[in-house]
Amino acid sequence: MFCAISGRPLKAAVFSPNSKCVFEKSLIESYIQQHGVDPITKDPLEIGQLVEIGHTPEQYAMSNAVNSSTLKSNYSIPNLLSSLQDEWDAVMLENFQLRQQLEALKVELSTSMYQREAAMNVATRATLECESLKKELSVLTQNLAPAQPEKLDISDGELSDERISEILRNRINNSGEFAKESRKNKFRPLPCSRVEGNVELITEATYNGSLDSAFINGNIANGKLVVYHDPTGACNILSVKNCDVGDLKPVLRAGDSLNFAAPLDTNRVAFGTQLGAHGIFSLTDQQEPFPSMKGSDQDAIVLVSYNEVLNADAYVVVSSSGVVSLADVVQNRVLDLKLEMFPTDFAHMHKDGLLLLKGNTSRLIVHDFTDLKRTAIEFEHDINNEGPIKSAEFASNGYWLVVQTSKKLKIFDLRKSTNTLAMEPVTFNDQRLVAWELDPSMKELFLVVEDEMQSESCSILFYELNKPAKKWDQKCVLVDSLEGVRDLSYLWDANSAIIKVLTNTQVFDLKIT
Repeated sequence: MFCAISGRPLKAAVFSPNSKCVFEKSLIESYIQQHGVDPITKDPLEIGQLVEIGHTPEQYAMSNAVNSSTLKSNYSIPNLLSSLQDEWDAVMLENFQLRQQLEALKVELSTSMYQREAAMNVATRATLECESLKKELSVLTQNLAPAQPEKLDISDGELSDERISEILRNRINNSGEFAKESRKNKFRPLPCSRVEGNVELITEATYNGSLDSAFINGNIANGKLVVYHDPTGACNILSVKNCDVGDLKPVLRAGDSLNFAAPLDTNRVAFGTQLGAHGIFSLTDQQEPFPSMKGSDQDAIVLVSYNEVLNADAYVVVSSSGVVSLADVVQNRVLDLKLEMFPTDFAHMHKDGLLLLKGNTSRLIVHDFTDLKRTAIEFEHDINNEGPIKSAEFASNGYWLVVQTSKKLKIFDLRKSTNTLAMEPVTFNDQRLVAWELDPSMKELFLVVEDEMQSESCSILFYELNKPAKKWDQKCVLVDSLEGVRDLSYLWDANSAIIKVLTNTQVFDLKIT
């Protein structure tokens, strides 16, 4: 038998009932007197609890051979060996204690290193997140850049226009902080499996009426509003629970009609007319905060984008001929940017205010306001196989571009090289895609489809994002056999979702649960 402390053969063996180990009696007694615990398990232990172990005659003779009384009385060497043995036992006891202290220090050091590394990782992630927010727009525009940019036909005088430079510089400087604020709110998908209650009529509609939506003051964190408008100037601002009835007839001159309207807040609307007039109008006060303007051309206005946080001095205007202008509300003049022009059916401004989309049935291009010399980036579209483009918009997450045809909904990823799809397109064979809408979490998709065999018989379909598979999975048909649906818009509050539906004759609510 060997001592659990010294590792040497035992002369006087004892047994510890706590650790079930055997020790040299003198060593374990010395350890207990100093520490009061079992050296192996660290449980309390007293000397009286030790159990002596007897030796066989052979073991006893071997352990005491060098310490016999005869040798002790006649020779000094056995005494010397006994003294050395005692010293060795003391050294081994101290060595055992030092090994235990070393193991404890190793554990402490390992824990400290782990905590330090974790703190450094947290700090690094925070720094990277901060930098990524500042550089995201730059990354988007760089990835969108064409392989071989061509020079635009823009004179030095136009590019060096002091007022244009000032407006765009302010817009660019404010964009980073605005983008950071708009990303603070994280949205979760709301329950969506059925329509609750009856359809609730909001207002009567005309066949040529339209729905246009926008975030309040341009920020998704403030919520979303919808405007129903028609060419006569009728204009209602719709929120989750309210419908504020108004009209834009005071801004329409003789022979003119309303072509575009979008809400800025619950009172003001940005508008554009068929004959090229544009401005901001207060439905409550029935007046314009600053005079409406007209550009050099007389083309219909397809977009008016005014974000006071980015730039309160000017708003962006796009006409049907593709002219992009800055409407200076301080100096009351229109500044044409003279970017690439082509027939434009629709336009949309990126939420950060620095990318502008223009499109028609066959082409889609994007202008970058941070570099007006850069050729517009064009997105591929095969009109023969995919059909004419009906609409296109930047998604509220900032890195998707959603394109709709009558047979397909496809989403481009702006973070990757041009024309890279973010996921598998949603396609239809026996149905016609009428309208689409995404929820703010970007995980729920709503589509209006029309049965080709039964004209104007429409259904509203609900899809969920299957992120691992990079596709949309259809979950249910929310509403079936609706007549003449032309558009829809998704609004939300803390607990519920409302879909505003436009048909040929009315606008109504669907509460989704």
